[in-house]
Amino acid sequence: MSINKTGLDTKAKSMDVTISVKIDDPLIALCNKLDWVEMGRIIEGDLKKTAKGFWNVGRPISIRSHLGVHLLQGFNKWTDRQTEEYILSTPKYQIFCGLGSVDGWKCPDHTKVEEFRNRLSLEVRKTLGDYFLKLAVQCGFADPKWMDIDSTVQEANMAYPADSNILKKLSLKAKKVLDYLKSRGVKQVKDIEIDIKGICKKAQEYFFLSKNKAKEIKHKIFNEYLEKVQQELSPLIDVIEKLPKDLKQTCKWNMEKAIDVIQQKARQYLLDVKHFAETHTIKPGKLLCLHLTAVACIAKGKVDKVREFGRLVQLGRIGGNFMVPLSNEVKMEDKQSIAPMVANHAQIFGQGCLKEIGADKGYYTHENTKNPATMGINTDGLQRPSSIKSKPSEDVAQPLRDRRAGIEPLIGHVKSFGLRKSKMKSDASTHASVYTSVMAFNMRQIYRHMTGQMKKA
Repeated sequence: MSINKTGLDTKAKSMDVTISVKIDDPLIALCNKLDWVEMGRIIEGDLKKTAKGFWNVGRPISIRSHLGVHLLQGFNKWTDRQTEEYILSTPKYQIFCGLGSVDGWKCPDHTKVEEFRNRLSLEVRKTLGDYFLKLAVQCGFADPKWMDIDSTVQEANMAYPADSNILKKLSLKAKKVLDYLKSRGVKQVKDIEIDIKGICKKAQEYFFLSKNKAKEIKHKIFNEYLEKVQQELSPLIDVIEKLPKDLKQTCKWNMEKAIDVIQQKARQYLLDVKHFAETHTIKPGKLLCLHLTAVACIAKGKVDKVREFGRLVQLGRIGGNFMVPLSNEVKMEDKQSIAPMVANHAQIFGQGCLKEIGADKGYYTHENTKNPATMGINTDGLQRPSSIKSKPSEDVAQPLRDRRAGIEPLIGHVKSFGLRKSKMKSDASTHASVYTSVMAFNMRQIYRHMTGQMKKA
């Protein structure tokens, strides 16, 4: 074998490179399989909802380009900056996003990727996700005649909701607002002062208590900490609750949000913490986070996660390993979810399409086996607790249990598409990301079926 040393002492330089993208490339084949006209019709209504109503004025937005970028981002699990970078450097990604189809095509900036995503409502994202499920059935990749149901938790973008932490955060936020209002010359807060050092000292005293310290001592120090916070913040809360709207609207956007938190949540939160300190029981509806409200405490009995804080999501697996999502409520309990999931399936695939459902013991009630049966749906796949005498034979039940267990690894795959701890900072965007994550997973499944990596349903 000889050795070629050319190029070792040469620097790279600018040049034109011609790359051929073939029509049978899997990503291009997927691009041609999608009905862009139908997807454009689904999202067009949201794009017309602008602040001033002038959606038809100014520089036009290319639905084809932005929608392609949005789908490609979820498909590959990219960040906004990665999305722009990879599309600019990869020809087949450019074709997927409209190069050759859109006149004067240009890759959207990463800031516009986020802006477009935020304009899509929850309903539109769900409808867009339903389109991919219908497409999978049309292509013969999915079988909607049976569905196995299970739930998972999408954790909220928040720290563990310990009252000791939230009290300190609330105090720091109040101090920041107070300093800002004083700098604006607001007369109502002229004589108000917050001893933030005293609050932090009390917080530190509570934080660093040893684990084996007596409960009475812990409760005593926490009560002193709470009283200190109430004493320091009460005058500011009284003023901010009476603050004129026009004054609040002239503040910086971040200060306006901070003022809203103190105005709408501070007083009730302090009362709820006081209730907990006195009774050692959590008041229903107690605030768990300052910037999020649609958060529930969920205990699924996991060894590594005794309590999770976020939103409960119901997922249905249909033939071909596609997932049907539903999250109508923050804490959508399992036993009350069979009927909504069946109705959701009928809305997507049509009445009478579903013939069989399955779920674990947590979903069992007599009504959940009886009501679907009246619609011609077999409920043998719904596992019965050991105390229930009427059960299907073991020959029937065992294969259904084995099939139902197949949903667990799929939930893990869906979580990798964004259903783990949410990165979104608002309730609306966190909720919407549920449907975006499952849509991206289903799109990936269609791609895998098309490339022969999976068997047809």
